[in-house]
Amino acid sequence: MDYNTALDTALGRLHAEGRYRTFIDIERRRGQFPHAVWNKPDGSEQEITVWCGNDYLGMGQHPVVLSAMHEALEATGAGSGGTRNISGTTVYHKELEAELADLHGKEGALVFTSAYIANDATLSTLPMLFPGLIIYSDALNHASMIEGIRRNGGAKRIFKHNDLADLRAKLA
Repeated sequence: MDYNTALDTALGRLHAEGRYRTFIDIERRRGQFPHAVWNKPDGSEQEITVWCGNDYLGMGQHPVVLSAMHEALEATGAGSGGTRNISGTTVYHKELEAELADLHGKEGALVFTSAYIANDATLSTLPMLFPGLIIYSDALNHASMIEGIRRNGGAKRIFKHNDLADLRAKLA
């Protein structure tokens, strides 16, 4: 097999389908949320507004959050050392989960590394907990949901994007 040709063909298909991803280089500046600078390929800069990040409400720049991060950095150093299931759960995870559970009036909470991982883990687990479950999913759901549903091995029905008639037909 010619691996280079196979990879070139796959990349060509992504380009043709409009699914080839490119990333822009941005620089966030403390105290200016949600504004950032786009460092363009030609070397120029452009001021932009970033509304689609996971820094909800700009809390990543809040003085209390920054102070807590500095304290943790000074106490434990940088980096997690690995995932929780490999290298253990830190006291910071436990404290955050306890605070979130209290905030929402629940007996416990579980923090995931991202919403992507939360969706994937939840949707890939549900059919094991609820035998016979059928998941109905919009064809253009977020990739995290599509992956979780794909991996769960359970029954699924995919309906056309935002098509209530197609969903009703599948439910019938």
